[in-house]
Amino acid sequence: MGLLRRAPADVRSLVPEGERLLSWARVQPAGFAIATDAALYLPVPEMLRLGWDLIVKATFSDAAVLIVEGRADPRARDRAWRVMLADPGSLPTVIYERVTSSVVVSERLPLRGELGARVVARRAGEGLRWTVTFDAGLDPLDPALRAEADAALAELRSTLGV
Repeated sequence: MGLLRRAPADVRSLVPEGERLLSWARVQPAGFAIATDAALYLPVPEMLRLGWDLIVKATFSDAAVLIVEGRADPRARDRAWRVMLADPGSLPTVIYERVTSSVVVSERLPLRGELGARVVARRAGEGLRWTVTFDAGLDPLDPALRAEADAALAELRSTLGV
């Protein structure tokens, strides 16, 4: 069930000090998926912490399969984790709300004709974490392209006052 008052001791013991349990679900064959005010925890196979600002997307299938896309470390590449939930309870709703509410800015920046980049600012701790994702066909390692994206991002931030 994902109700806080019914969380068993083994779920509560997994919540780090200073974080508040929001929802949980039993994972098959073993373990728990846990949502706190700060992060989502998945047993894949060791307990993995994904801050809400690092989750790109989370989807649920009718068969109670949760697929989370994101990164465990801000410097890492995106990847996906998949778990089967025994009873999702309120976990899908909590994940949707937390991921959505972390997004402060999401803008598309045109850079080269039809191609460009998606810029997203998300709440991360006391500040914002900015990410730039280039369209397929653009080389993110191209220094000239990076300079264009940096200039467009600086203009956007100035316009928004952030």
